[in-house]
Amino acid sequence: MNKFKVPIKNALFMYSYIWDKVNSVDLTSLDSNDDFKSSDIYAELFIINIKKVLLKGLYKEYINKNDCLRSLKGRIDFKSTLDKQTLVNGKIYCDFDEFEENNIFNQILKNIALKLYKASDISKENKKKLNNIIFHFNKVDYIELDKSTFKKLKFNRMNDYYFLTLKICELINNNQMLSEETGKYEFFDLFNDDKNMNSIFELFVNKFYNYELDKKYKVKYQSVLKWNFEGGNNELLPDMKMDTLISSKDETIILDTKYYKEYLSTNYDKKTLISANMYQMLAYLNNINATNNLRGILLYPLPFELDPINESYNAKVVSNKDGIKDAKIQFVTIDLSKNWKEISYDLLSIVDVELAEKKKSELS
Repeated sequence: MNKFKVPIKNALFMYSYIWDKVNSVDLTSLDSNDDFKSSDIYAELFIINIKKVLLKGLYKEYINKNDCLRSLKGRIDFKSTLDKQTLVNGKIYCDFDEFEENNIFNQILKNIALKLYKASDISKENKKKLNNIIFHFNKVDYIELDKSTFKKLKFNRMNDYYFLTLKICELINNNQMLSEETGKYEFFDLFNDDKNMNSIFELFVNKFYNYELDKKYKVKYQSVLKWNFEGGNNELLPDMKMDTLISSKDETIILDTKYYKEYLSTNYDKKTLISANMYQMLAYLNNINATNNLRGILLYPLPFELDPINESYNAKVVSNKDGIKDAKIQFVTIDLSKNWKEISYDLLSIVDVELAEKKKSELS
């Protein structure tokens, strides 16, 4: 079966756009090795980012506590003191706040560090690094995590430096599974889970263009198209959601991403483009009512066993305003195993070659 080969650097490159942290990610310090197992991919992402957290120091906040003490601290909890009759022993219950690191932010970091450490296939080198990290969380409680845990996080200017690392923790938590070996963990292969990666790839591409294209372009995510139908009950017609809509004064581009391990289908021993994708793109082009140049792009990541594809076709589509209209349809692959600067150039070139060349010269 075909697989995608995505180096660790490029994994973080993609997520940096999704999380709107493009300028906050240090890709230079990541290992360029792309042969890690799944656990080590997650570990590398976690380790390189948590180092920045530890360098700044663990985030502390005031935690409300209630405890039985020999001297007053904060406010007396009269109800607990009287109910439990602690005065006979010279103690009182107090409500007080303490400024400490035992908060949900650090509890999440400790949980993920321990789970990565206990991964069944983690490398010895990363295991050693994780052990050194766990040492910093001796004063932090271990808690169990679920998806709702991450919804409780509230960021401010004091803890904003945790954002990227905790997004990586959320990613790791969502992709963990228990190993058959007691006390061990395993992780789903990040880049070969089609359902997971389809949404990641789709959102990455949209965020990339939203960030990298200049002001002459407008980029929208999942814009809804209405059918150019007359008569009948319109409520019965399904909405058409485009992955990414890119528009400028001169051109309207509908870009649809498809995360498949095979971007061609086989019919009677003949390799052809996937017909369902073509029909879907034609439906978009026939219903968008653009008055300028019209282009549809089907973008696929390139599995490393397959050859790249870059085909362009001229088509006739229907427009309510112009009648029959010319449009262009492109079928393009993007190689996610390349250097991330090359990926940036290739993605920009698909939409605007001049802009791609300009940004390339700025980086060189």
